Amino acid sequence: MPIRITINPNSDSSAEWAIFHMAETLGPAWDVWMNRHLVFNSRACGAMNREVDCILYHREYGMLIVECKGGKIWTRYNEKSKATEWFSGNNPLVPPPSEQVGSLISPLHEYMKEILEPAREGKMRKVRVQWAVCFSDMDSMEGIPGSEIPRKRALLRPDVLNAKRFEKRIIEILETPVQANGNMPFMNEYLDEDSLFRLRNFLDGQGEKPDAAEIIKSSYENCFQEATEMQQMMMESISRNPRMRIEGVAGSGKSHMVVWDALRLSRIGKNVAIACYNDLLATELKHDVDKVISKDRIGVEKKYAQDGGVSYGRVDVLAYSEWCEKYVRAAKVKVAKSGDRSLYFDKELPQAFVKAQKILAKDKKTREKFFYDAVIIDEGQDFASEWVDSFLGLLHNEEHGTVRFFYDPAQRLYASRNGIDNAQVEKMPVMVLNRGFRSTKRILEWVRKNTGFRLQAFDNIVLGEAVKEMQYRDGVEQAQMLRARIDELMKKKHLSVSDILVVSMKSDKSSALKGISDDRIVWNAGGDKTLIKDKVNIVSVYRIKGLDSTAVILTDIEEPAEASRHEDWKRCLLVGATRAKSLLTVFRKK
Repeated sequence: MPIRITINPNSDSSAEWAIFHMAETLGPAWDVWMNRHLVFNSRACGAMNREVDCILYHREYGMLIVECKGGKIWTRYNEKSKATEWFSGNNPLVPPPSEQVGSLISPLHEYMKEILEPAREGKMRKVRVQWAVCFSDMDSMEGIPGSEIPRKRALLRPDVLNAKRFEKRIIEILETPVQANGNMPFMNEYLDEDSLFRLRNFLDGQGEKPDAAEIIKSSYENCFQEATEMQQMMMESISRNPRMRIEGVAGSGKSHMVVWDALRLSRIGKNVAIACYNDLLATELKHDVDKVISKDRIGVEKKYAQDGGVSYGRVDVLAYSEWCEKYVRAAKVKVAKSGDRSLYFDKELPQAFVKAQKILAKDKKTREKFFYDAVIIDEGQDFASEWVDSFLGLLHNEEHGTVRFFYDPAQRLYASRNGIDNAQVEKMPVMVLNRGFRSTKRILEWVRKNTGFRLQAFDNIVLGEAVKEMQYRDGVEQAQMLRARIDELMKKKHLSVSDILVVSMKSDKSSALKGISDDRIVWNAGGDKTLIKDKVNIVSVYRIKGLDSTAVILTDIEEPAEASRHEDWKRCLLVGATRAKSLLTVFRKK
């Protein structure tokens, strides 16, 4: 269905309803907006604030603005005022329909050029804009002079009774020659995806050119919906396969697919355990899982006035170390502690986790509580091989239980962890997601130039703004630059602090920003389970994988002198840069 914004259900206009029902029959090449309120400010024509009954757009033919008039419409010439007066039945129509809609053509032509200009980097694209009036209850133009509204611009009752005739007529109107253009139709260019997004975004919204936050919100949601529908079909196709690894590039929606698959499994009564390495991501996944399951329950109960036969299985989400600690506490297993923090989390705690599982599996009650029908690992490239084996140990049936392993080799930041090479993982069939929908095309192009990783985007991802690169001499200058950039993003782009994320290539202890003084900024170090919503968070690149933000400021970039560290450094750049949806700022040390 081409309807992007539907008709006001309270409309009492027979003409609007007639146009709406015909618009529903148009093919997917058309976009239709009903009852729009357009507010915009054109450099050439000034401010406009107008109601529009219907807008139809086709990339090949252009945009048609339709004024809808139901009932018997007629005119009479007033000798005194020397003007034509319009009536609907006995009621005067002021201003005349042709004036209402015709006066929008020139301003919209100019404004289309302005909002499409950035997509072509200074070269204006042209969208044909034409007008028509729908007289849905009239079989002829009797009583309406052709000098007021030519028959070629009128949609009469016969035109809105047949789908093929309706489409033919609106194309004829769009291709009408106009005297202002040398008796030729207005020019129309077939818009590329970026330009088409800008046009749709304008007509979907309130009329003004969107700022960065609005652009990315609309772009991300539209593209996410398209990508999610495709990915859900892919996941459905493998739903009967108990074991699957899903390899996806940064921004391909792996974590969204984790949530969706968890819901699917829960709806058929399966208990699901989800793990990732990153505690921030674990908190976000838990929030998303709880939200979608709660919403799904409401939908089922509303439809069936009961549970509808759906017995939801439980879905538990924790960071891997939290899973270990939970089971170790429950089984009262003592962990052999060497005093080395890294050794504790990498080896000693996971080994105790395996011991705890064996103890808890002996008792029927604890086995039911602590073991699952399905396990899902997100950001699996962060896992050691033995961690993978230990987490799969949570399955009731290790041979036939459901396993999903999501990963991206390019984002592997811990060289010593070889979870991707785990023997059980390697046996699983693989599904590859090679396109992203999170970051703009210009951000992905910057990633390619600076890291060598070539990431593809979905076609309808916007071009976006150029990445802003800045250089600093020392920590003091970098802190000044950071405060100034945050001010700029908030004032010029109208972003809030929660829309801005600072990603450091270093830890909070080694960053040049560790002592920054600003009430708006907070370091989100280890132990913080969530991002602080009313602050600009600074987070190490190692802790932020799987998460994103409208604007990202990538800091503490110092290219390593050692050749052996260069590949890992580029992977960190990749991870940090692809957290940005719309705006990326890069601080490099001189």
